[in-house]
Amino acid sequence: MEKPNITNLFPIPVLTFQYGDISNDEFETVKEYLQYLRPSQFNYLTDENYILDKGLPEIRKFIQESIDFYAKEIVIGDDYTDDDLDFRITQSWISVTPPKSLGHHRHVHPNSLISGVFYIKTNPQVDKIEFINGREESESIRVGLKKFNNYNSGIWYLPVRNGQLFLFPSNLPHRVPPVQGTEDRISLAFNVFPYGKLGSRIDLTEVHVY
Repeated sequence: MEKPNITNLFPIPVLTFQYGDISNDEFETVKEYLQYLRPSQFNYLTDENYILDKGLPEIRKFIQESIDFYAKEIVIGDDYTDDDLDFRITQSWISVTPPKSLGHHRHVHPNSLISGVFYIKTNPQVDKIEFINGREESESIRVGLKKFNNYNSGIWYLPVRNGQLFLFPSNLPHRVPPVQGTEDRISLAFNVFPYGKLGSRIDLTEVHVY
């Protein structure tokens, strides 16, 4: 039989970008924020949760440029600079996951359209982020699987490394698996919300957010 053509309908985009080396000054800024932590579920979060508004300007610039690319290619599908619309970082915070912990629980990011994680300190040999296919929970029939692929997998792991940025839809469930090794894993997470004129007047979906 001739091999069929497969059309990937409505795929979920996860984009990765590479910042490069994190400077000593940037590490020192991160350490300042790490002096004030509060416990979360199996990890720790900085008390400060508007970090990109107050420090790390070069990292913020890199993240914003990546967000602009994501918005153009994924959300809008074309240039939107003349449409009275922009995509802004709202809250941003640092997470610390110690070794031998249970990682970070499954979650999504409400009140956000795009979410991201920028990795500051990782063990690239073993550290990863886990994305979860929420549709799996509504499946009424399951058969035995012999090999996982993009179509039948309920969970997908992606390796992470220092200076790497992940951008993904805020409603995509994700979690951090238990951290291996002997050192903390440190990452900067953030949310993004669209500002300006959203929706369409003709479709009765228009709303102005400023």
